[in-house]
Amino acid sequence: MGQALIRSTWVSPRPYLLYMKPTDRCDARCRTCTRWQRPSRAEDELTTAQVHDVLARFRDLGSTVLVLWGGEPTLRPDLGPILRRAKELGYRTSMCTNAGSLHRKHAEVLPHLDTLLCSLDGFGANHDRLRGVDGLFDRVVLALRTARKYERIRVKIWASLHTQNVDDIEPIARLARDEGVWVEYFPVARVPGYNDAMVLDADGLRDAFGRVLVLKKAGYPIWSSASSVVKVRDSTPMRCNFGRIALQVDHRGHVYSCEDPDGTPMHLWGRYDQVDWAALFASRAFARAREELATCGKCRLPCVVELSDGLFPAYAAMFWQSVTR
Repeated sequence: MGQALIRSTWVSPRPYLLYMKPTDRCDARCRTCTRWQRPSRAEDELTTAQVHDVLARFRDLGSTVLVLWGGEPTLRPDLGPILRRAKELGYRTSMCTNAGSLHRKHAEVLPHLDTLLCSLDGFGANHDRLRGVDGLFDRVVLALRTARKYERIRVKIWASLHTQNVDDIEPIARLARDEGVWVEYFPVARVPGYNDAMVLDADGLRDAFGRVLVLKKAGYPIWSSASSVVKVRDSTPMRCNFGRIALQVDHRGHVYSCEDPDGTPMHLWGRYDQVDWAALFASRAFARAREELATCGKCRLPCVVELSDGLFPAYAAMFWQSVTR
């Protein structure tokens, strides 16, 4: 990963992070997100062979880290073979899931994962209410316990924060500690006209992420660096590097640099098998997109914040985390 980061930062503009949505379908009904409202069919998705082709092509282009998200990736019946192929190609693999059905599919999925991110929007019944799925919190806990049996997997709770769950910050941290997993907190991004009242304002961010910082200093298993938590707490302007180091592929095979919080692609480049990637990476259009995204400021996802501003200090911090945790 270190060589890939150095190359993508200083030697070549080729991204090394591949974010892929194997499906756009979702079985949750979240109050913070509208993606589940979009009509989406399995028939519109890339086939297993096409997903394998995507993985091979981007591996040849220099991608080394695969992150599966969506939609809900566990809705793909071929998720296990997809992840197995990714590992065969040499990817480090991550997946973000609502964990609603992971306990039923763990034997085919978890052996091929390096990092598992289980979304959690609240503690206990509050999570079920915010996700619109009864019993989902208990299934998340079951997924965490199941994943912990696979020693090679780094397991994280991915906890969004907003006006309706700030009182759950410490209970979620205790859950992570008690289950032997990590937790990352991040503020919900605004989807205009849908979740405006839930988005934390500057005072709310100071309070919520001030609490997160206190918990981290108290020894709770909070994965984010203290400097990243402070950036979010203080609403510090940052320079995003994801336009430089990442590309996204949707369930139809369209490639783009990033997307809005409502899922609208930003800087769409075309279908994965119809783009001259060498020419694109060397183009002024790609350079302009990287620069525009650098000051986007629409999200504060942990991966974005941790790899913001100067990439060398960010990589040094990540390396230190990897050897000390």
